[in-house]
Amino acid sequence: MNISQMYGIMLMLMNNGRVTREEVAERFEVSTRTAQRYMDALSEAGVPVESVSGKNGGYSIPADYKLPCVLFGKEDLGRIKVCLSALSQSFKDDLSEDLLDKLTALADGDRTRMPSVEKLVVDFDSWNGGDSVSAKTDAVTTAINNNVTVDIEYTDKSGKTTRRLLDPYSIAVKEGVRYVYGMCHLHNQYRLFRLARIKRIELTDSHFERRSDADVRSALSVELGGKINLTLRVSDAALALVEEWLGSDAVEPDGEEYVARAKVFGGDELIRKLLSFGSLVKVTSPAEVADRVVAETDKIKALYGQKSLEVKG
Repeated sequence: MNISQMYGIMLMLMNNGRVTREEVAERFEVSTRTAQRYMDALSEAGVPVESVSGKNGGYSIPADYKLPCVLFGKEDLGRIKVCLSALSQSFKDDLSEDLLDKLTALADGDRTRMPSVEKLVVDFDSWNGGDSVSAKTDAVTTAINNNVTVDIEYTDKSGKTTRRLLDPYSIAVKEGVRYVYGMCHLHNQYRLFRLARIKRIELTDSHFERRSDADVRSALSVELGGKINLTLRVSDAALALVEEWLGSDAVEPDGEEYVARAKVFGGDELIRKLLSFGSLVKVTSPAEVADRVVAETDKIKALYGQKSLEVKG
């Protein structure tokens, strides 16, 4: 028998509550008879697989069954530790420290830290140094864990500052940017707020009930503007930067320059990214994105033109 398939079937049982032989057979591309043999083998190995008869029957594992830690190898625990170490840089709390200590003991047999040169490193910290959102992150995390409404002053991307109440559901990290997601009382709808744009945050005495219609992943897609098919002309000087951004497979030679094609989020972040390349990259489609880059460039020219006049005056 394939041990990895047996392990996968056990996880499928634990995560789905109840599955049928047909579902197992389809998922792991085996016959229903083989699926049955895997179920029998799991039972013989001590996993409490229960058979449920009837029209809606199948197989299940009791909800209180826990995965034995022995099934995690040293490499498995090491990878989990790397990810947790990265998160603990942004979300510093006692829980992260306790988990890191436990994982170290399980993976290494002692409480020593990871070797000085790791095989894999994930770092969420900014290149610019300093962390202006740590205190806000701590306050939001406390509010999330206790279902507490917060009172915030928030400056949106247009520069307008408003005061509002927020029921925070979760913190999300997207491309290094930290957001808090929750129900905004001012607009009576779920919204994403950049932690860096929160000027002030206070916990209130009010508690909220979590609703089931919250969807932070969909909100992240909307915040970034939805995906578009982007085509760029790229000069040789910007080749490495564009390949780093979109991947080398997205770029191909075209005469003395290059053409890059990729599906990307088309919100304000995209315009700021394109402007960072200066004259080394040109948007060829969609035209709407090119127009937005030109419009933003005109604003920059006007701003610097105005400044130069003020200096001369």
